[in-house]
Parts: sequence; C-alpha cells; structure tokens
Amino acid sequence: MLYTYQTVARTVYGHGAASQLGAEVGRLGLGRAYLVMDKGILKNDVHAPIAEALAAAGVATDIFSDVELDPSPASIERAATGLKSFKADVIIGIGGGSALDSAKALSLLAAHPGPLEQYFGMHRVPGPCMPTILVPTTAGTGSEMTSISVLADLATDSKKGIVSKHLYAKTIVLDPDLTLSLPPLYTAYTGLDAFVHALESYVNLSATPFTEGHALQAMGMIAGNLRKAYANGLNREARAQMLYASSIAGMGFSNTQNGVIHALGMAVPAKYHLPHGLLMAAIAPMGIGFNCIAAPEKYARIAGILGCDTRGLSASEQARRAVRGFTSLLRDVNVKPGLQPYGVKREDLRGIAERAAASARLMDNNPRQGNADQLETLLEEHY
Repeated sequence: MLYTYQTVARTVYGHGAASQLGAEVGRLGLGRAYLVMDKGILKNDVHAPIAEALAAAGVATDIFSDVELDPSPASIERAATGLKSFKADVIIGIGGGSALDSAKALSLLAAHPGPLEQYFGMHRVPGPCMPTILVPTTAGTGSEMTSISVLADLATDSKKGIVSKHLYAKTIVLDPDLTLSLPPLYTAYTGLDAFVHALESYVNLSATPFTEGHALQAMGMIAGNLRKAYANGLNREARAQMLYASSIAGMGFSNTQNGVIHALGMAVPAKYHLPHGLLMAAIAPMGIGFNCIAAPEKYARIAGILGCDTRGLSASEQARRAVRGFTSLLRDVNVKPGLQPYGVKREDLRGIAERAAASARLMDNNPRQGNADQLETLLEEHY
C-alpha cells in the first residue's frame, strides 16, 4: 500500500507573528495583497497588526470584508470582482474558517473559470491558484492547514467541499495574540471543532502513522487547554496551545479527511445558519457512540485523553467511555449535545441523514459504514 502526505510548506508562529506579514509577502516576490475577512474582524480592528505590518513593508492592500458565515459561491464571485479591479497578486485570509475557506475559493476563482460548483468534490481543480497567506484568528477550523474550501451549496441546501492540492496556502501565520479577544462561546465552538478534526482523523480508515501522530498530539493539547482558554481568554499560553493544536489537527485531517460527524454536521440545512464548530460539537457524542464498536482500541485511547477512568474495563467498555468524556467537555464549556437545542426541526432529520450517507468523501473512510436509515435512527435517538 502506498500513501502520500502533504501539508503547507511554511508556517510562521509565535506571539506577535502577525508583524511578519510584510516580510512574508516580500519573500514570495509579491506586492499587492487582497485582504479577505468578515465585518467583525474589520469593525474590531483584529486585522490592525497585519495591516500595519503590510504598510510598513510597502505592500499595497485592499480589503474585502463581506465574508459570509456560510460562504456561498455568489459571495466569492463578488470578492473576485474587487480582486481583479485591484490587480492583486496575493490573497491574505484573516479570520475563522469562513474567511479562510473564502480566501481559498477566491484563489481558485482568480485563476480558473467559474462556476465554483463544478469544483465540488475531490481533485477537480485543474492547476495552480493565486497564492494565499492564511492567518487564523480562531483556534478551531484548522482551515489554514488544509487543502479544503467548504462552501454553501444552494442546490442541495447543505455544505460541500472543494478539495485540491492547489488550495494549500503558500504560508500560514499563527499569532496567538490575534485570538485573545475571541469570546468564550466561540472559544468553545472552535476548540471543540478542532478536537473533532483530530478525533476523526485518528480513527479514519485513511489514517497512517504520520497523521495519527498529529491527531494524538492535537487531542492532548486541546483536552488540556480548552477549559483554560474558555475560562480566561487572556491566558496567553492556553491560547497558544489551542491555536497550534488546531493547525496540527489540520495537518492530519487534510490528508485523511473526516468522517460521520462532519458528514452529518455539513448536511444540516444551511438555512439554520449554525456555526460549523457548534454543529460538530453537538453531533460528536452520537458520532463517537456510532463509531466506537468499529475501532475500540482507538476510542479507548481517546477516552484516556479525555480524562476518563478506564481501569479494569474491556477495550469495548473503555471505548464507550469516550462518549462520556466528550460530553463532560461539552458540559464544562456550556454546549448542549443534539440538534433540537439549536432549533433544527425533526422533519429535517431524514434529509440530513440522506445527504450525509451520500457524502462519499466523508463516509467512505469512516471506520463504520452507515446508510441513510441508520443515520436517521442515530439522529432521532440523540435529537
């Protein structure tokens, strides 16, 4: 069996790393940067250290600040209009997963014809895209490290991914100081999302020793620091550990893809406009319970990482403790499991199950296979 492993070529990290953005643009031999962010980043001046560094280096900039929570192809097309008018030669994505995914999709549209929907799926991008530098301001999505751009698919009322080696960033910059103002609720959502990324990568049928190492390291860092970052957002060490763990998880799952938790979460209708991390967290306990019989030894190890006492238990019993451990983590950061607490209607569960079962990218490598009927039952039981 042959495997491949790919990741971002260059990572600049540490407190104050945003000050290096100008130098990083110069290192690429570029000079006109199009900054992609949402209105909250712009309003709260989270991007200010980046803008200052670029100005000091003589890099010309323009800003697109209309990133959507669930980016649609139409929003990327609007960004492309400004990009072309400005004659940018590099895209800098600043923010959470929506901004980073938008930046990657924009890099695609800058180099290849639309519509973006034709690139949904695996390896459909025909060639190189415009260079990107990605700067996360949340510690959760890991999108800066991945070759995936997740967009809203209006035709199916769900989210779909574009996956291609051409979407990897040229450079990522990890500055924990940019995450200090993240509110507790979003600290929880994004941190839980990062844990799910690592968990699903670890148990994935495509996992290898390369990716398993990333997953185990990331889960341990998150389990040890999420509660601290949630309780005190100014804890700089906890913030750093969470940001690095998120990227480390991204290094792994970009090579393995995710599984049933993401399949179900991304199949929730976009009309609900629920944060991605919240959906992953709410669905994770049912996904863990569904999968653990297929990989008991791995889930037993996850239970240990989550602080569960598994002494004297069989591997199968230890694995089921992982559900309890994750649920305890949810409780400590004030997140409820299931979809009902977030307004998802019971009549939508069948459609969620059908779309999730049909998501080959996510379900084919899940340790336990499941059809729409099984997934609907799972959703009903944990509604």
